[in-house]
Amino acid sequence: MACIYCGSQNLIYDYIHGYIVCSDCGTINDNIFIEHFITIEDNDIFEFKGFPTVREGFEKKIIRSRLRQLARINNDLRIYESFAKRTRKDIYVDWNALQKKLEGNKSSRIYKHVAEESIEKMMNSDQIMKLIIENIIEVDPVLSSRTLRGKAALAIILKHLILENDIDMNRIAKEASLSKIHIKRLLTLIKTRMKFIEKKIIELKTCILKPIPAIQ
Repeated sequence: MACIYCGSQNLIYDYIHGYIVCSDCGTINDNIFIEHFITIEDNDIFEFKGFPTVREGFEKKIIRSRLRQLARINNDLRIYESFAKRTRKDIYVDWNALQKKLEGNKSSRIYKHVAEESIEKMMNSDQIMKLIIENIIEVDPVLSSRTLRGKAALAIILKHLILENDIDMNRIAKEASLSKIHIKRLLTLIKTRMKFIEKKIIELKTCILKPIPAIQ
């Protein structure tokens, strides 16, 4: 039998209190159960009241388990609050991502925008946007470093360029949940990257606008 906390095998059976205790870290590993009381008197110095019954032992384990659970919740809340203090308007802490980050996953992004879920649905449902993201944005080191909302806005802008539609900054800003100023910056970014992505834009444009052959 090894300690549930540190793995040490130096466990002590504390018959006075009815616990199995690790002598290395002090963790109480379990209760000592017995179905009847044994009274021992030692020259009236003390009276050993015996071990707890199985029912009493389980009650103690339940209480101890609840206390450990409350301690974990309190610790999680403290960690969450320390990160939540840094949030801005419409930004929240993704608890699952935060746990992964604490476990060592450096790529886990803990701060998310409230609109990201709807933006992801839009990106996944629009086949042209998916092609643009996969073939242009994600393969470009500068464009791929944008946030999810930034990538969505870039994909919408590039989609308008490919389909030769007018670029409506107000509409794009609304669809990507970004400011108009941010959209202007992304337009400038696309212009600076054009010499690197122009070939892929032409390839996609040829593929997307390719006429459908007539059915004979």
